[in-house]
Amino acid sequence: METEQADQGGGAGAEGDPLEAVDAELRADIRRLGRQLGDTLVRQHGEGLLEAVEAVRTLSRRLRLAESDASRELAELLAGVDPEQASRLVGAFTVYFHLANVTEQVHRVEDMNAEGATPERRFEETLRALVDSGVAADEAAALVNRTALKPVFTAHPTEATRRSVLEKLAYIAQATAARSNERATPADRARLDRRINELLEAVWQTDEIRARRPDPIDEARFVRYYLDQTVREAMPALLDSIAAGMRAIGGELAAAYTPIRFGSWVGGDRDGNPNVTPEMTEAVLLAQRREALAILRDQVRELAGQLSVSGQVAGVSAAVLDFIARHRSDFPEEAAAGDDDEPYRLACAIIHRRLGETRDGGGRGYRRPEEMQADLALLDASLRAHKGELLADGQLARLRRTVNMIGFHLAALDIRSHADSHHEALAALTSSLGFDYEAADPPARTAYLARELDSPRPLAPPGRRDVPQALELFTVLRRLLDDLGDEVADSYIISMTTGPDDVLAAAALAREVGLADLDQGVARLDFVPLFETIDDLRSLGGTLTELLEIPAYRRLVRMRGGVQEVMVGYSDSNKDGGITTSQWEIYKALQAIREVSEATGVRVEVFHGRGGSIGRGGGPTHAAILSQPAGVLDGAVKFTEQGEVIADKYGLPQLAVQNLDLALSALVEASLAGPSPDPGGSDRWHGIMDQMSEAAYRAYRDFFQTPGMAEYFISSTPVEELANLNIGSRPARRVEGGGDLAGLRAIPWVFGWTQSRQIIPGWFGVGTGLEAVRTAGYGEELSRMYREWPFFQMFVSNVEMTLVKTDLGIARHYVNNLVEPRHRGLLEVIADELRRTVSGLTAVTGAELLADRPILRRTLAVRDAYLDPLNVLQVELLARTRAGEAEKHQRALLLTINGIAAGMRNTG
Repeated sequence: METEQADQGGGAGAEGDPLEAVDAELRADIRRLGRQLGDTLVRQHGEGLLEAVEAVRTLSRRLRLAESDASRELAELLAGVDPEQASRLVGAFTVYFHLANVTEQVHRVEDMNAEGATPERRFEETLRALVDSGVAADEAAALVNRTALKPVFTAHPTEATRRSVLEKLAYIAQATAARSNERATPADRARLDRRINELLEAVWQTDEIRARRPDPIDEARFVRYYLDQTVREAMPALLDSIAAGMRAIGGELAAAYTPIRFGSWVGGDRDGNPNVTPEMTEAVLLAQRREALAILRDQVRELAGQLSVSGQVAGVSAAVLDFIARHRSDFPEEAAAGDDDEPYRLACAIIHRRLGETRDGGGRGYRRPEEMQADLALLDASLRAHKGELLADGQLARLRRTVNMIGFHLAALDIRSHADSHHEALAALTSSLGFDYEAADPPARTAYLARELDSPRPLAPPGRRDVPQALELFTVLRRLLDDLGDEVADSYIISMTTGPDDVLAAAALAREVGLADLDQGVARLDFVPLFETIDDLRSLGGTLTELLEIPAYRRLVRMRGGVQEVMVGYSDSNKDGGITTSQWEIYKALQAIREVSEATGVRVEVFHGRGGSIGRGGGPTHAAILSQPAGVLDGAVKFTEQGEVIADKYGLPQLAVQNLDLALSALVEASLAGPSPDPGGSDRWHGIMDQMSEAAYRAYRDFFQTPGMAEYFISSTPVEELANLNIGSRPARRVEGGGDLAGLRAIPWVFGWTQSRQIIPGWFGVGTGLEAVRTAGYGEELSRMYREWPFFQMFVSNVEMTLVKTDLGIARHYVNNLVEPRHRGLLEVIADELRRTVSGLTAVTGAELLADRPILRRTLAVRDAYLDPLNVLQVELLARTRAGEAEKHQRALLLTINGIAAGMRNTG
């Protein structure tokens, strides 16, 4: 199976141009893998399938070259295929996209700056640059030693590819990277090609469609796979690099400290997901604990292999000898198997055995990670006292930092519940206490809950049997924190927060089970309001101020170290108000957070609920961090990693190193230097953005509320069929939202538009907004904003990427074949706004879309020729299934959804 790169030429371009060289190598690798895929198709199904694929590809290329009859010919060709032929054709193009994706990952590892939008500095480069610019080295070192970069892996169902396939693709990526090594011999390459062919055969014979919908346990297993790989294979190298960067400016990374820690929502996010029960949460936490202990035991074993230090040669401290003596009777087998002349190995054997006891619940195990750290500190001190500093700074330091990073829990599990669930529980609990909670308005509830939070009176009478579900959850959390340690779950997120009463309600329920007790000085959870809609984002500052002015709640915050976490949601705000207003209101909300923090003296840390696609807050993390308002970041940032983003950013350990390094670099730079957008004109720029947002918001809401919009969206996209793909445990709709578009979650909203190449959430309204401010005379100022303001640069770049993926020619094929004639006029509204948006952005940048990212632009263009047949075939299969042939064609249809998701590189 050839690839479009072959048809476009393969020269390296201008001599000495590294971008062209990288591009040529990328194309060569994809061509080679394409040929290997073609060989696989022939072996599996004979020449006929490969000939059919090539015929479709040729017609598709003609369509891209604007030959007038190609679209009709392609539709006619695909209209004649039977379900089995359709499945095989879709499978061939889907596997091609998988191969293209992993090859691009490999080349991103080789040159992370190949796309070259902006120079992205690594951590050490950033530290040096900051010190060279005048930042004191000790100030930079102090910041790093309290920095907290917290990626949080979520189970949001946007990864359409099965883990069984992802694992095989990871092996193909590793083989591809090894094959390109300059030292690889012809025999090496032949062996690797044989391995790739074997894996391709396995991928081809693996069913892309899940037989059943995953439950939270399955989703947790998926996330643990990437966490385990990242902690084992990526973090040691990254932490060594961070330590080296600190030494380069004369500082030191604090002993046993890591500035990166991981979180997860899997098994804790119960907002609208009835499958996440307290029992599921407990099972997930126990599985994570087993994984963490397995990682630590393996690292202790590795440490023992390195610490063959003889007490006769180098000496050992009395503290280590005393440690061994104290545990000889507890672990006689370890003591007997070891050599007394190698005391460090004996100590490691004891630590390893204690970890095993911890895993098995034995009485001689560690109760908390701090106890293990104390044992490791003994080894560290002894090595340093006997000329073993390099050994102490080597594998031992890596182990100590791993313990600091993952504890015995691997990743902190965030718990998320809808605000209404807490109010429903409190209405039931207070029904006999003389306060009509259900009838009370938010201010009355706030006053009541503030009093209750500071009161020792229980809300639930002793022995009550009908315990509300929300209270039952807190009861289970109390037990889990008691058994496993407070670090296993420290953030309790209140979804759809609109006022202080929503946060106080969760705190009151936590008080009921002893997780919060002002009299006893107990505060074991952070209560995190999540602001998701446009109106809620606009009122964030007032809500947060009112909350922090409540004395009882303020005392809780002080007990938690004086830090309040706040979460901002990108997905629902985008669905609610469009990308322009969502992004701008989040930016202003971050400014409001900074102002509240300055006014109250409370440190506020922001949790960014970002999705994978641009329409849900996605895009490069490095740029997103640097584009935040000045003064918002102070060494801490938390953000979600969702769906297909997890495999893309963490699928290869080297990629995980690069992505985390860049994110940490951006966090340090933004915290110490911060963006400086035109100090004299920032108010003017903000005024321009207000005008742009207002115009874009009106356009988006008018479009969203157009009569027939729901019918248009559902019929012109495969959003209803998505439920049959079995890619996530959570329902596509919020129960409280009903059956209309308002009740549809943001993920299927983005997913549907993306499949049909309309991608409304990523750009609609931007053109109208730009036109409004340009008409008002701000054309020159817009260009200046793009040149000088990181926020606006990121906004424009992300919208450009979405526009290049949008294809209304393909979208029109969906509309003409699937949408009732009376609703088809909405496509013309979309087309008009698209023209305005492209025109507006090119006027701002002075160049064609993605002109500063040529490889990305060329890569996306190449993909179009392979996406087109999948889109055309999807339309054909949608028409058949909706005509009553669902059972016959459903499998092939679902395969097209997978294939388009792989080709687009994001789904929702």
